[in-house]
Amino acid sequence: MAQVIKIKRSESAASTPSTSDLATHEIAMNTADQKIYTKDSNGNIVTVASHSEAIATEDDILAFTIALG
Repeated sequence: MAQVIKIKRSESAASTPSTSDLATHEIAMNTADQKIYTKDSNGNIVTVASHSEAIATEDDILAFTIALG
């Protein structure tokens, strides 16, 4: 059976996760701002993806490496 993966998310504009919201390398997204965040090894929240003017097509692929602990 397939596993459902739910990413932490927000629909509030300009809302970014705090360092206490995420574990290291955990993913969060803000759908209002169209940004994806993670917490790096130094404990900083970094933006790893954001909306651009480029238009995605059905052939585009978004790849992440997920480590299961």
